[in-house]
Amino acid sequence: MKKKLRLISAHLLLAVIVLYIITGFGITQYRFIESITFGLLTKSLSFKIHSNLIYALVVLLLMHLYYSCSIFKFIKK
Repeated sequence: MKKKLRLISAHLLLAVIVLYIITGFGITQYRFIESITFGLLTKSLSFKIHSNLIYALVVLLLMHLYYSCSIFKFIKK
């Protein structure tokens, strides 16, 4: 069960990081991102997603660290 949660958190974290990078490019290089997404990811939408994605990134990172690292084993004791 713990291994499955570790894999799920790793894959979700990877997806969020990739989305975070794409939306960051959508803010700085908005003409390029708008053209490859056919206008779906505009500069303002990229900024909104990028600003709110930090919460999911922190939660998933902590979840990934909890299930992957032994650093939290000392806190339980």
